[in-house]
Amino acid sequence: MLLREKRHVSTTTWPDRHEGTFRELGNCLNRFGISSPTVLEVGPGATTTLLRNQLASGEGQNLSWLANHYRAVLRNLDGLLRRIPNMPLCSYEPGELQEFLPAGAKLIVTDISPAVIAAIQKQYPRVEANVFDFSINAYPVPVDVIVCLCVLVRAQEPKKIWVNLYRSLKAGGLLVMDNRSCTTFGDPDLPLKKMSSQIWQKSDNTKREGVM
Repeated sequence: MLLREKRHVSTTTWPDRHEGTFRELGNCLNRFGISSPTVLEVGPGATTTLLRNQLASGEGQNLSWLANHYRAVLRNLDGLLRRIPNMPLCSYEPGELQEFLPAGAKLIVTDISPAVIAAIQKQYPRVEANVFDFSINAYPVPVDVIVCLCVLVRAQEPKKIWVNLYRSLKAGGLLVMDNRSCTTFGDPDLPLKKMSSQIWQKSDNTKREGVM
């Protein structure tokens, strides 16, 4: 797929950033009896391999003030290192997400950065990984679950992305998205039911409403 401009890695992730949300998704799929979902993760983020073992794991509220600030310094350093051409990258989230998915799940990962996708293809050879820009199109095949956490808040066209993500989701499917992004950029005319703090369900009636 051709992109409209050259893309660069624009954020740094860290280990277990979304562990609580991934666990919640796994519990939700188990509760619904969904054993073989197609799960699409959008914008998983990456870090340089040089710092992959230096970034503290977990959510910020579980770290001390000093640990949070030290991680922030390393993230800024990582951002500078990523400007070096061909700097090796790695991505935590696809592997962490897989740990909470049913054994029969299929995981697809997309990102606008070819460098991130190349790193994911090398790191997770069994995961389908593609360069894809949701500000242009919806995904060609609707999926059961979309995971898109802390992506829209740093995107150039978040509302377009949100609509295309919605159109990429099957009727009754689950959208895993940070509350800020979903409430700020979501279209009120496209129905979603909030299942938990960061999990939303698309209405089963969307096909009849002509949304898909």
